[in-house]
Amino acid sequence: MRIVLLGGAGYLGSVASHHLVSLGHHVIVVDGLVYRRGDDPADLLPAAARFVPGDLRDRGLLTRVADGADVVVHLGGIVGEPAGRVDERLTVELNYASPMIAAEAATAAGVGHFVFFSSCSVYGMHEGTVDEETEPSPLGVYARTKALAERRLPDVLGGGTALTCLRLATVHGVSPRQRLDSVVNAMASRAASTGRIPVNGGSQRRPLVHVGDVARVLAGVTEQRLSGAWNVGADGENFTIQDIAETVAAVVPGAVIDRGPERDEADARDYRTSFARLERVLPGVCSTTLKDGVREIADLVLTGRVTDPALPQYDNHRGLIAAVTAGALGRWGGADCARFTAEYDAAWSTR
Repeated sequence: MRIVLLGGAGYLGSVASHHLVSLGHHVIVVDGLVYRRGDDPADLLPAAARFVPGDLRDRGLLTRVADGADVVVHLGGIVGEPAGRVDERLTVELNYASPMIAAEAATAAGVGHFVFFSSCSVYGMHEGTVDEETEPSPLGVYARTKALAERRLPDVLGGGTALTCLRLATVHGVSPRQRLDSVVNAMASRAASTGRIPVNGGSQRRPLVHVGDVARVLAGVTEQRLSGAWNVGADGENFTIQDIAETVAAVVPGAVIDRGPERDEADARDYRTSFARLERVLPGVCSTTLKDGVREIADLVLTGRVTDPALPQYDNHRGLIAAVTAGALGRWGGADCARFTAEYDAAWSTR
């Protein structure tokens, strides 16, 4: 298949591109390289992938790359609530307007399948266990852009293009474009570099998934053309923050937990997620464990492949601030972004 990965040089996309190429697919990666400027991501992508530099809000670019594609996958954007709050208008452009423009381009090009990378963050805070039938209750701009895109994409795509929305658990593990700011990666890298594991809170629940398993899920849903919403993870990988810290302490020799306040008010997400639907259709696809991911990240530091986990290049929040401050990334403006920003404002103005 001819698969277009929008945002395909990022933490998730660089792993997915390698996996899809290994399966024989023709992969086109479109990326603005927000966290690393330059037009040659040769160390991130497989040699067989075609790289197209550009902004994912550029309708002309999206129209060109959609031409002849079997699948368009939108996995770019700003990840996480702290990064999303750096410039909320920018977040709406990249996380809501961009996938909507891409969907319009895909529909016009006759693309048969559109895959949107969403997040389990759309569930917000819930007692008990959430599944794909649970009503989303997003708490911040990042989750709200994801939830609104899920709601509106079927209208744009119509009946001619299958839509898959992948609601990812919190991702961990090693990638060519490494992140160390998600909860598992942050704890493991700090434990390996400093011997300390800072824990702000502990009772909040987080479902987890390995970045390699996400790539395998993407391959599975494209090959089977699965549509609808899918929670991506495994039932056995639901943990509390305290559970994660204790696992890191058990895996990294000599690491000690530093306990902080019981709850991090900046991130109030708390939910347990069911992944039974995915397991029925793609059994065993998310089989990499929390311990596996912790070992990978700790090994990056202990072997010297990552010498300073605190560098901004490993942190989406600080990396985004640096890019915006340097003028490397800003609001796009224009009629398309204005139209979809107005949609976002109208959707959440009374909520």
